[in-house]
Amino acid sequence: VCTASLGAYLLPQRRSTWGAASSEERNETIGLVSDITGAAVGTMLVLGSGYALEGGYLAGAGVRRPFSRALRTSLIEVEAAALSTGLSSVIKRLSGRCRPRSWRTDRCGDTDLDFDAFPSGHTTPVAAIAGARLNLALRTTGDAAPRLGALAIAEAATVVTMALRIGSGAHSWQDVGAGMILGHVTGFAIAAIHPIAPSEAPYAAGALPEPTPEPAAFTWSWTF
Repeated sequence: VCTASLGAYLLPQRRSTWGAASSEERNETIGLVSDITGAAVGTMLVLGSGYALEGGYLAGAGVRRPFSRALRTSLIEVEAAALSTGLSSVIKRLSGRCRPRSWRTDRCGDTDLDFDAFPSGHTTPVAAIAGARLNLALRTTGDAAPRLGALAIAEAATVVTMALRIGSGAHSWQDVGAGMILGHVTGFAIAAIHPIAPSEAPYAAGALPEPTPEPAAFTWSWTF
């Protein structure tokens, strides 16, 4: 379902009269940097750093095959990023808001790309990863430093991407704000529906399994 939602990108783009907050010039350099902190490239970088930290956390907790187990967390984050991107595409197609770099007084540009500003598609996926990691951090017991570090990376990528998208002339502040909220809510919800697998490690998240009860026994002895 999460991956299928990406098909929303193919929906026809509505062209509304909703103008940008202001008219801004296009800044290609800032736009290229935002492609590294957000969108597909930024999402991959944030996923990679989170995988390394999650594997380190599980290794420190004594979990067997920690980096194999860490793939489960990365898969949850991929689901969150995919679904949030799909939802963002649906809203983009329906809202039809003009980009600041295409807005001139009372009219927008002439292409569909000029009308897909709301919400920010660069911000949404990295914010979704941040939302998923926030949920995981809240459910973590013991030394949560690696998971908090992964959360900090995702949040930093989100905030930096928001600023860069505004600076590039691609989005108004409402666009990036909506992308941040949509991403966080989607990511948090996706992580919440995935239960944490119990582990015998003392610092692993989730409830520890109950010890296996010993079978009842009856003994009878006597002396002569």
